[in-house]
Amino acid sequence: MGLHTSWAKTKIQNVASRPSPPSCVISGHQVEAVNRFTYLGNDVDSSGYCTPEILRRIGLASSIMSQLDRVWRQSWLSNTTKFRIYNSCVLSSLPYASETGTLLKADIAKLGAFHSTNQRRILGIPWYEFVTNEEVAILSQLLFTNEAISGRRHSLFGHVRHMDQAAPVHQALHLSVTTGLETV
Repeated sequence: MGLHTSWAKTKIQNVASRPSPPSCVISGHQVEAVNRFTYLGNDVDSSGYCTPEILRRIGLASSIMSQLDRVWRQSWLSNTTKFRIYNSCVLSSLPYASETGTLLKADIAKLGAFHSTNQRRILGIPWYEFVTNEEVAILSQLLFTNEAISGRRHSLFGHVRHMDQAAPVHQALHLSVTTGLETV
């Protein structure tokens, strides 16, 4: 097929169960053992949790928010338009792949705080005014972050559920349900 292994990009990692394995030699090429690397745009950490990736995503989304500062200050743009821009430019990059990762409550809280802060920024609500997050959500007409992630997870679950029963991912789901493994 003409495919070749890129040994410079090939790494070995042990995720969430034991200490990192030692580096090894495969077909005469040294394969480095790592605790963290980027795969398909996601940082994969050996801990098995998404906290480093969440922090990285918040940083990326924060830089996008800063680049759009002039847009948020435009009084002639409606809030609906501003939130459509926010949805497409900022929110699309924030929860990327969150439906498949292991999120902690602290991770969801960080995402929620970032999301609420951005909504307040767009609406022009200063920090010293007492406006609840629920009131901000009503004004912005956006879902809370945990609701959005939950919706993405349910959607993924539906796709997996309707796959062929011989598919490995479907078998893993069935194994998780029948053995009572708790997944987040």
